[in-house]
Amino acid sequence: MLESDNKAIKFDKMVRDRSNDELGSFEKYDEILLKIRSRITEHGASSVLDIGCGTGNLCGELSDKIDIVGIDSSLEMILHAKKKYNNMEFKLGNFLDEPFRKNYFEIVVTTYAFHGLNNYEKKEAIKNMLEYLKDDGKIIIADFMFANEIEKEKCLSNLYAKGRQDLLDVINKKYYTNLEELEAYVRSLNCRIHSEYIVNFTWIVEIKK
Repeated sequence: MLESDNKAIKFDKMVRDRSNDELGSFEKYDEILLKIRSRITEHGASSVLDIGCGTGNLCGELSDKIDIVGIDSSLEMILHAKKKYNNMEFKLGNFLDEPFRKNYFEIVVTTYAFHGLNNYEKKEAIKNMLEYLKDDGKIIIADFMFANEIEKEKCLSNLYAKGRQDLLDVINKKYYTNLEELEAYVRSLNCRIHSEYIVNFTWIVEIKK
C-alpha cells in the first residue's frame, strides 16, 4: 500500500473511529456532513467549491449531479479522493491562494479545515471565498469554534482544573475560531452571517453576500 493511501485512509478512519477523540471533535461527523449536503441540495447549487476537501467525504456523493471542485493542500488526500469519486475535479491548493475562478460558484464550503488558519489568515480566506462566489451565493463553514473569548477561557480553565494539559495542548495547537470576532468581521464586509451550534466545539456558519 502506498504511503499516500496510508495517510488518507488513516484520516477516514480517525473521523469515524473516535476512540482517542476525548474532546469529541468529530462527534456527529457523518450527521454534520449530511446536514451540509442537504443545505447544498436545498440551495439548488449546480457548482460547489470544497476547500480542504480531504478525501471527498462531504461533496463526493454529490458529484454525479453537481459540478464539484475540491481543493486540498495534501496531494495524498487528493489522490485518494480521486479513487473514491472520479466525477470530482481536484486542485492542489489552500484558502489563501488567489481565486482561480471568480464569481463562479454558488456555494463555497469547508469542513474541519478552517481551524488551520490564524486570525489574519481567516480574514483573508473569507475575502477569497467571497470572490469565488456568484452574487447570490453563500459560504458554509463547519469547524471548531468558541462563541467568544470568555467561553474559550472557561473551557481551558475547566481542562486545567482537571489536570488535562494534554487536551489543553490539543486546543492550543489549533486556531479555534472566535465566533464573535468572525461575525463582526463578516458584517464589516456588508455580508450576512448566521451561526448554528451543533455539538461540543462544532458550529456551522453560513455567510451570504
